[in-house]
Amino acid sequence: MAMFLFKQPEYKRFNLKPRFWDPEKEAREERVKRARAELGMEEREGDIYVPGIKGQFRSEYERRRAMRMNAGSSRTVRLFMILVLLFLGAFYLFVKNPDGLLRLFGL
Repeated sequence: MAMFLFKQPEYKRFNLKPRFWDPEKEAREERVKRARAELGMEEREGDIYVPGIKGQFRSEYERRRAMRMNAGSSRTVRLFMILVLLFLGAFYLFVKNPDGLLRLFGL
C-alpha cells in the first residue's frame, strides 16, 4: 500500500548514438583548408578554415606565460626600488640624527 501513496522516481534514460570518427580524414581536411587559406584560393560556401583548438590553447598558454614573466620582472623591479628608497631614507635619518636613532633603539 505504501507504494501507491508516493510517486516512485522514474529511471533516467541516456540515449547515446555512437558516431564514427576518422582522425586521418579530419587531419587531411584540415591540411587542405589550411593550404587553401595560405594560397588564397577561393573557398567553397560553408568551407571556412578554423584552426585546431589544440593550437589555440597552446598559443593562449604561451601568451599568458609571457605576460606572467613580464609581470614578475616588473614586480621585482618595483620591490627593489622600494627597498632602495627605504634604505636611503634610513641612511639619511641615521646620518642627520644618529643620537636620536640610538636612543630610539635603546642603545
